[in-house]
Amino acid sequence: MKRLCLIVAMCVLVARVFAQEEVIVKDTLNHWLTYGIPGQTVLDSLGEPDVKGESEYWESDANYHQRWEYTSLGLTLWIVSNSHYTEYNVESIFLTDNPSFVTTRGIHIGTPKKQVLDLYDAHTDKTYSVLHKDPPNLLMIGTIYEGTIFHFTDDKVSMIVIGAGFAE
Repeated sequence: MKRLCLIVAMCVLVARVFAQEEVIVKDTLNHWLTYGIPGQTVLDSLGEPDVKGESEYWESDANYHQRWEYTSLGLTLWIVSNSHYTEYNVESIFLTDNPSFVTTRGIHIGTPKKQVLDLYDAHTDKTYSVLHKDPPNLLMIGTIYEGTIFHFTDDKVSMIVIGAGFAE
């Protein structure tokens, strides 16, 4: 009996791991802008940012981080590198004010909340939402480290975060 219980417990654990993998959806904006792409790709596509912060070393992850702001596009990027002089990659994308940027599933700033819920419901980590009691104005797809977070104001998308969703 103990052996059967152990086998069932292991099966449940494996099933939860595979179910969690299905939750992660690597979203993009306009079919190219996503976390992990080289900073040079962003520069080639959007040009130099309006504001480029100083490169800062963060002891928490032993990497260099830099904030790039494209204020005219309503777009802020956090760029990361493991060395001060190497290629930077996009770590996080914060979109707050530009409906011309569209996610993989057609969501943009101003999209009604119901449409977002209908499109992404199958990919929502309901376990996380229940345990952490996400506020009704936030929907997390995937994880806080590799996912998409939609913020809602007046039942419409007011901010889209792709990648590491640390506080902006």
